[in-house]
Amino acid sequence: MQRAWLREFNSLGLQLRPQAAKLVTDFLSTCEDPMEMAETLVEFTKKYLRSRQGQVSAFIDADTMKSVLECMREAATAEHGDAVTTQEAAMQSIEGLDLGDGVHIYNVTTEVKPFTYRMATKEWSPSPEGAVLFPGPDAKAKIYQDRYNLLLQRTLLENKLVTEEEAAAGGVLPGQRVLTKVESLQGNPGNKLTFGLLSRMQDDEKRRWAIEDLHKVYPIELAVEASDHLMTDGSFVLAEGKLEGDHFVVTNFDVPEAVPRKLTLVKDLVPRQVFGGTLTDEQLNVLEDSEPDNAEGFYVVLSEVHLDSVRVLERLSDLFLGYEESTPPTAYVFMGSFTSLPFVGTAESVRSYRDGFERLKFMMRNLTNHIQSGTRFVFIPGPNDPGTQMLPRVPLPDYLTAGLAKDVSNVVMGTNPCRVRHFSRELVFFRHDVLRLLRRHEVVPLREADGGPASAAHARTEMVRFLLDQAHLVPLPLEQSNILWSYDHTLRLYPLPDAVFVGGVSQGFDCAYQDCKFCSVGPFNRDADFYAYHPIKELLEQCEVPDRAG
Repeated sequence: MQRAWLREFNSLGLQLRPQAAKLVTDFLSTCEDPMEMAETLVEFTKKYLRSRQGQVSAFIDADTMKSVLECMREAATAEHGDAVTTQEAAMQSIEGLDLGDGVHIYNVTTEVKPFTYRMATKEWSPSPEGAVLFPGPDAKAKIYQDRYNLLLQRTLLENKLVTEEEAAAGGVLPGQRVLTKVESLQGNPGNKLTFGLLSRMQDDEKRRWAIEDLHKVYPIELAVEASDHLMTDGSFVLAEGKLEGDHFVVTNFDVPEAVPRKLTLVKDLVPRQVFGGTLTDEQLNVLEDSEPDNAEGFYVVLSEVHLDSVRVLERLSDLFLGYEESTPPTAYVFMGSFTSLPFVGTAESVRSYRDGFERLKFMMRNLTNHIQSGTRFVFIPGPNDPGTQMLPRVPLPDYLTAGLAKDVSNVVMGTNPCRVRHFSRELVFFRHDVLRLLRRHEVVPLREADGGPASAAHARTEMVRFLLDQAHLVPLPLEQSNILWSYDHTLRLYPLPDAVFVGGVSQGFDCAYQDCKFCSVGPFNRDADFYAYHPIKELLEQCEVPDRAG
């Protein structure tokens, strides 16, 4: 019998260590139908590894098998009030095991699928064209088409604005305003409010602007000299003005406001699978119902963790020790760069880069409480790290990270950006200096509401507001954002996630907008600052590792 069920494991590329095989033999001997239970156990083991580690390991040791069997017994006991004795009891717990510990880390290049909003039927559906690395030329235009449809739909969601067609058919309610399409501006006199992409026209003599929608590009003149809201080249705006000759003279313009997540899910009926993964609505509801019993989980988020710096490694050691002696977090999220100098691909650069991860591996092997608690260690590449600078960025390879993911449990090499689902809460982590770039692309100077120069606090608030209003992590012209055309959907922020973390080299700060927490994570190598975030409690704390010198 033992050879028969061993073939079940071997046929799927799983190999049991001797002690793990003994545990399986003892377990199957108590089952009514050992062969059927063996098939169930194989699937159970694969789901366990995938949900706990993000991947299926080829070798199964005794500790892993013991955990799998314990999960099966616990699930069946909760269901039947008795120990596992039948194959049917174990089958009923597989769906629950798929949810793991409630934490799902998504590779945005493979696990975040594009969805399309269909204006005719007013519904969201999976895009028939999957993302490809080398798309045709139409993919570039589709980026703006999809963004336009998304933001227009969101703008009309609260019924504060109605299109001209709707106004002509059903009238305008008190407090509503009529939105005129860009293609309908010509020959349409009077003051109009329109929505479209603000872009710079090619002109050698002076800077000229245009506004465009899906069918028309119209030149505009700005009668606005400053604004208390940030707007950039390549962003979508609401522009108010009137026609004068062949130009639309803009007397006032603004960015369409973001909508709170709860309102989006209720009114727009966006599938929750847009965020990533394949969990069903039923499974997501189970996760949401489990949140009160799992409120203590939290994330430690760092940026610019230079592993070639002795001072940074000392601070990391102190950080690990502090949590090892108290309560290990659900996950550490390390955002690059992981080296102080740009990676150049020479033998010396490769050796230096690997050495940093070897030193980190040595520290992490002693974190017994972390490993027992199932703490994850997520690594997100930064600008100095190896790999192309196109977005989204793929995970760092095993070779250059000294096999860290193979040698230390629960290490995840993530994409940039990286999406994490913590029970029903959605978290986005992104390493990019986008906040520094936004001010360089201002359409008009940013000012305070009273017309004075913008303070640092106001500028930070407006940059956050702008990103979330645009529902995109890099709402800049494509030549500035380096986005892979087919993967633009992986950078979108709609519906708004529960929290967005952007790592950079500027001083850290945090704020909240439309029920979304936003955090700019400052450089750990300079200030030893990091953030601790409790998703269920909705608590965000800025922390610091004390200097050993006092």
